[in-house]
Amino acid sequence: MTPRERALTALNHNEPDKLPVDLGATNVTAPTRLAYINARAYWGLPPDPAPRISDRPMDSVYPLEDFYQKCEVDFRPVTLRPPRNFQPREMPDDSFYDEFAVRWKKTLYYYDVVERPLAAATIDALDKAVWPDPYDPGRVAGLAEETKRQYETTEYALVADIMCMGPFEGACIVRGYEQFCVDLYWDTKFAEALLDKLTDTAIGLWEVFLGAAGEYLQVVAQGDDVGMQRSLYISPAFYRRFIKPRQKRIFDFIHAHTRAKVFYHSCGSVYDVIPDFIEIGVDALNPIQRSAAKMDIAILKKEFGRELAFWGGGIDVQQVLPFANLQEIEDEVNRTIDIMAPGGGYVFVPSHNIQPDVSADRLCRVYETALKRRSYRTAKV
Repeated sequence: MTPRERALTALNHNEPDKLPVDLGATNVTAPTRLAYINARAYWGLPPDPAPRISDRPMDSVYPLEDFYQKCEVDFRPVTLRPPRNFQPREMPDDSFYDEFAVRWKKTLYYYDVVERPLAAATIDALDKAVWPDPYDPGRVAGLAEETKRQYETTEYALVADIMCMGPFEGACIVRGYEQFCVDLYWDTKFAEALLDKLTDTAIGLWEVFLGAAGEYLQVVAQGDDVGMQRSLYISPAFYRRFIKPRQKRIFDFIHAHTRAKVFYHSCGSVYDVIPDFIEIGVDALNPIQRSAAKMDIAILKKEFGRELAFWGGGIDVQQVLPFANLQEIEDEVNRTIDIMAPGGGYVFVPSHNIQPDVSADRLCRVYETALKRRSYRTAKV
């Protein structure tokens, strides 16, 4: 099978010839810059003089082609271009303002939000707030031609990478997590107006992205973190009332404008609403954070594996990869493949971005082990 055929076979819940493998096809399945630099050196690959950042706050990168080849990655990212009429406003203290007027400041490895534009806003201020222009012509400059070229000259599955905040996560970022959760209880009119603004913005961005590249894509990725380590941020009832209808609007739009599968990223404990994800059109769930509550991969595979593909099986980046020894990591990879591979519906990748605290030998052992198990003749128990 070609990588594209392999990926689609697995995402359609059939067993391909080999496990599909990802590392760097999206900004939430990518190595961070330091982890990437260290892994290249460990594998003897020449230095990447200017790693291409896939997400600035997370400091994740799109690897060079030789790195994709080394890890036998079956996917390649397709990205919306920067807008022509906007440049991030850089500040002297190593902070910057993004398209939503959110101010991000560099800490150690990452950027954290230090200024939220709607922290004290009223509903009347929403129309006057700063919003990205989805239809800025720079976003699709050359995109159709480049995506068509990739589709026709390579055999990889093409992934439209996450390029906008989901409605819940976006509201929390521009308003503040605590304040927005209070809004859901005490100022529902404002909360829903803000959610609708963010949903409309996301749909506008997908309109221009899919209008240019939709016919060539196999996967479309959207993020919207609704989970924490022990639970959802909000109750399942509030998720279904406020967030689910907006996510459904986004996923319905994507499905109406491309044949690609919908990849949905949410960290944390999301078990209680996985049936809702399936209902609103999610084809593949990422990342499967198995260290979070109720995210046992064997239970998830048994209960939802016939309807939902799992993009990642939870090779844990919180406790396992930074601290386990190499044999423990190898055993963890093998256990994960034993559980997740049978029947298809599985793409191999760790639970989130490879962080700087994951040493190169650990990351490399993950992929060396997985690649030995890629064949479905050896992937099964």
